[in-house]
Amino acid sequence: MCQKAVSPLATDAITLLWMSVAAEAGWQVIRTTEAYASSDGEGRLLIGVDEVLDADDAPAQLIFHELCHALTQGPSSWSLPDWGLSNADPRDVVAEHACLCVHVLLSSPFGLRAAMAPTTEYRAYHDALKEDDIAVSLEPAPARARAALALPGNAKLRAGLIRGLAATRAALDETLASSPSDSGHPVGFAWGPAAQSCGSCAWFYRGGRGPAVGRCRQSAQGEGDGLRTDPAARACARWEAPVDCQACGACCREAYHSVTVSVRDPVVWKQPDLVVRHGHRFEIRREGPRCAALDDRRAAPVPSLPLFSCGIYDDRPRPCRDFEANGRHCLVARRRVGLSP
Repeated sequence: MCQKAVSPLATDAITLLWMSVAAEAGWQVIRTTEAYASSDGEGRLLIGVDEVLDADDAPAQLIFHELCHALTQGPSSWSLPDWGLSNADPRDVVAEHACLCVHVLLSSPFGLRAAMAPTTEYRAYHDALKEDDIAVSLEPAPARARAALALPGNAKLRAGLIRGLAATRAALDETLASSPSDSGHPVGFAWGPAAQSCGSCAWFYRGGRGPAVGRCRQSAQGEGDGLRTDPAARACARWEAPVDCQACGACCREAYHSVTVSVRDPVVWKQPDLVVRHGHRFEIRREGPRCAALDDRRAAPVPSLPLFSCGIYDDRPRPCRDFEANGRHCLVARRRVGLSP
């Protein structure tokens, strides 16, 4: 059986910190054997004692989650048990998703997104969220999260959460700073920005043989897995923000010399002028070392427009659709054009 990694937030100091954040916002935290994480509607947050919690959970993380629910549901919910929500009712899925959008928007600037993430069945939704999408999406959950963060009645709670996250980041950085520094980062690189973490890096991923664990793509050799790393660990010198494809374009530039497509790929008949045949192979036409469909605006940049875009994005072939941003091949492409170390 694989033993879960202990949360870096599971310390007495950080637990007391988040109990004080809750108290300042008007809630008393009660540790109990009768609940995992809930609210009673009477000013108390019920958080399981250590023996009740999973190893990869921490009281701080659960308090943060409950307070994000309080913020998302708004002041009218604060007198209702569990903020008026029921895990058994599918109508509350949007509310759960909105809460996680709030999670991401608040925790990401402090490099705490991974450390504060839920470990419930909603983890997959949380991990798939992109901050830029939350900021503009018209889907119900992101729109609800933005409205909750802007609600005047939530201002005190929002400010308290931000102070708590800043203090948590400082506590984790102090712990790292007090560790022996001559050995460098756990994956072997020099230390990077103190305000960032492995979990906020473009090259952090969960995978490997056996149960998926946090790993660093920058440390991978060839086709092998990257070395294990804690998402809450301070960033190394190779830290990079998640890749913005329209500011990068490496995969469509000189990084690769061809895109082979199947004769059955719709691009063959939808964009015939961009498809060339070499015997039995079909490829997307190149203009010099780059894809002919690439629109490169670097020569005359316009602030409101992306630097790189695809002229046939809606019709792009299967290999392009399957190319994973922040994946193994993405890193290779960026290295080949000099964007990543």
